[in-house]
Amino acid sequence: MESAVDRYLVSMPGDYYAVRTVPALKRLIGSDEALLVDVRQPSEYQAGHIPGAINIPLKDLEHRLDLIPTDQAVVLYCSTGYRSAMGVMALQLQGFDQVRGFPPSFAGWQSAGEPISRLDPSGEIQAGVAQA
Repeated sequence: MESAVDRYLVSMPGDYYAVRTVPALKRLIGSDEALLVDVRQPSEYQAGHIPGAINIPLKDLEHRLDLIPTDQAVVLYCSTGYRSAMGVMALQLQGFDQVRGFPPSFAGWQSAGEPISRLDPSGEIQAGVAQA
């Protein structure tokens, strides 16, 4: 049984549950075909996030399923990839089959020198460039 599961998992395309590179994520969000969800805490999101992302903390994801579309791609990210992987699994178990994670995470986005958005104390978005 174990080897059958291993064969099944190995046969899956590499991007089945993940968007693995910054350029791939940029293409996806640039085409307006995906909803980008930051699953970090609100304070982390306010300090800096990928432009266009909405914030649904991982701990609130189960209670905010109404914000997750079932008819378009959804990409989750966090700081390092751990919380987004948990979110992808949770949503997959809830029947969301177009959900993927972004393993490079926010840290990978910043390291690539990509732009980030911040919220000032009034809640207004401020654009900026990541500092590598």
